[in-house]
Amino acid sequence: MEGDPLKQFFNGISNGDVSLLNIILEQNGTLIARLQLALQKYDSDRNLEALVEKQKLHGGSWTRFNIFIASFLKLCRDINPWSLWESSDLIFTYYQDLTNCLLNDSFPVDNLVTLFQTTTEYIVPLSRQLDENYLALGTRQHQFLAHVSSIITKLFNSIKPRFEEPTVSFQNLPRKQQILLYTANRLNNIYMRIDSSSSCANIFKNVKPKSAIQQFSQFPLRERVEYRYLLGRYYLLNHRVSNAFHQLNSAFGMLVSTCRDKECPPAVQRNLQRILKYLLPAGILFGKMPSIPFCAQLSHELASSYQQLATAVQTGCFARFHIWLNQNETVLRQQNLLILLLEKTPLLIYRNLVRRVIIDFCFPQNLNKISYTILEHALGMSLSDPPLSKPIYTAINVPEDIPNVLETLVNLTLLKANCFPLSKQCVFPKTQNINDIFPEVNRRLVALYPLNAEDAWLDD
Repeated sequence: MEGDPLKQFFNGISNGDVSLLNIILEQNGTLIARLQLALQKYDSDRNLEALVEKQKLHGGSWTRFNIFIASFLKLCRDINPWSLWESSDLIFTYYQDLTNCLLNDSFPVDNLVTLFQTTTEYIVPLSRQLDENYLALGTRQHQFLAHVSSIITKLFNSIKPRFEEPTVSFQNLPRKQQILLYTANRLNNIYMRIDSSSSCANIFKNVKPKSAIQQFSQFPLRERVEYRYLLGRYYLLNHRVSNAFHQLNSAFGMLVSTCRDKECPPAVQRNLQRILKYLLPAGILFGKMPSIPFCAQLSHELASSYQQLATAVQTGCFARFHIWLNQNETVLRQQNLLILLLEKTPLLIYRNLVRRVIIDFCFPQNLNKISYTILEHALGMSLSDPPLSKPIYTAINVPEDIPNVLETLVNLTLLKANCFPLSKQCVFPKTQNINDIFPEVNRRLVALYPLNAEDAWLDD
């Protein structure tokens, strides 16, 4: 009959209006409320499914679409708008059935892609909220986000390039191909959040083979920035500093370029801060000291904190490094940076300590050698005994390490010298140019640990 919300709903779906299937109450709550009232007479799921099949949507041949429509109507009928927990099963079933519709490219899935993206942006924060209360709910930690990742993974795996077709521009790709990078980014963000970063490797490895376009630059800028940011974080988690710095620095530069000659919108500033959180430590470890005044414009707190670390590294001062770790340990643990910094920073501090001693002690006397004893004394002063230090920081480095430190610096070509353990002397080139003795850290790291060749297409 006229005004029947169910009749109007099915007419709209038949005409391709998939916006009617939006489950976000703030956007589609009026329709959902009207349908809830009309659906109360369909008290069994079987009757509701029969109603959907009766409509012969898409000629009745698209079974997964019928299942999806039935899921939407069940959600409308049974949802409790005041209880996210009571409605969660309905919401996740709806999302899974929506995603299942996108798996088979032989059906007209393009119209559903935007709905999938809209729903994903709703589902992920919702899952995070539920997971934050897992103890009260009696669920497992990360249960809901892990479930969402399994659903999105099915879609990611179903995206395949059509090699028989000529190369086309991004705008002419099927909608499902257009969200390849979007899907990869959402998955990797979830993996990072649920401490399953090892799962990111498979995603990063398969983006290029799945892409129907050969140039990464054709993807939307927002997704390219996010992809390189996540790739940089992944490399940082795996202590691959050269690759991490390259990707994070590229993401930062791409985003900064959107703000030239104009004020950065708040959303862009927040994303720049997200990148800086990892770019600053990566840059320090890579031997690229950041522009602190520029960084301070985005985050005074971050800039001030890493200025202290940069100073400790540049001056070869372990005591300052230990104090800084003490002050920032909790945050560094949360960001998975503590072990990385504990592993990588000391060698740079050793290098700069030896560098300072050569400049201050050897150069004025025109000497091209230095005794281990002097370096051990310098290291003892660098370590000192700050009252806030914890054993984990102080027990690792001791003055007696100097012979091993020098050998390591030489082997890594961070120091041009010859070590003589028996005479306890370190002999370096006779020069007044300190850079002839200590090559730039970043160049040596790139030579020792080249950038991943599989990422080259990101720079094309």
